[in-house]
Amino acid sequence: MTNIRLVYLYRDASNYKQHGEVILSNEKRLSIEEIDTQVRALLSDGLFFIARQVQLEERFFSVVNEDDHPWHEYVQVEATTDPTFDPIPEVKRDITQFMKELEQAHDSGWDESQVRADLIQQIEKEREALKRWLVSQSHAVKMMENEPIIQTST
Repeated sequence: MTNIRLVYLYRDASNYKQHGEVILSNEKRLSIEEIDTQVRALLSDGLFFIARQVQLEERFFSVVNEDDHPWHEYVQVEATTDPTFDPIPEVKRDITQFMKELEQAHDSGWDESQVRADLIQQIEKEREALKRWLVSQSHAVKMMENEPIIQTST
């Protein structure tokens, strides 16, 4: 039987990449085109997902920095005769089970907090810095709005 290789990656803001893959069975013998279409329909912008929400291995780099974010990127699906390989070996998911997990994650909303604890801390730190910057910009605008307009004669 032909299995399905799902290829994905993590790409940080500096375009450094870490690739990942899972090989799932295809008991219903769905076509590659059908699987690809269904998968893309369930991803954020047809491309992005949170790996932990669908029980895929997170491909983050070992050291977290300001370039990191929680999203993984779908690359493709392809037919393979390689044996199944799943981060959840005791389950041995079929591609249809995986697509059900994608659908559940899609329907409940992709949750950026479903990642490693150190990445959550980095994201929160960046959000706080952004909030402080927005507040400072808001104060600057208010100060400018309150300044009298000086007209000069020409």
